[in-house]
Amino acid sequence: IHLVKKGFLAKYTTFGSGVIQTFSKSMFYLKSTCPFTLTRFTLSGVTCSITVQRNATGLMNSVEITVNKITTVLQDGKITVEGSSISLPFDHTYQLVYQYGVFIKLRSKVLPFSAIWRSQPGGISSVWVIVNRYTVNISI
Repeated sequence: IHLVKKGFLAKYTTFGSGVIQTFSKSMFYLKSTCPFTLTRFTLSGVTCSITVQRNATGLMNSVEITVNKITTVLQDGKITVEGSSISLPFDHTYQLVYQYGVFIKLRSKVLPFSAIWRSQPGGISSVWVIVNRYTVNISI
């Protein structure tokens, strides 16, 4: 998918049930406990990749977000950046991670990109990936 409209918000969503809604608003169901790439894109030489793994209930037990070679992992109710546990709010050279109502939000400082998720006992129930403002080539 090639997003070109300035000011345009594109959203990619997945829920604990296994439902995925792509940037193009197509919906499909993927029930698997194998890790898979939710989305990956590159802008001005900076790559963003999001990998998800679900448990048997369908909730996500692991989400790995890599932006500019900095990896943030959401697993077992904890957030790590480059292998170190963080507390919120977390301000890094390339990203901010903070409480966003009942959700947690990661906002990239180097890409027009945010990820928002909701954790619950047993895993992560939903993840939204939001891309805005620039031309972005996205492989789904």
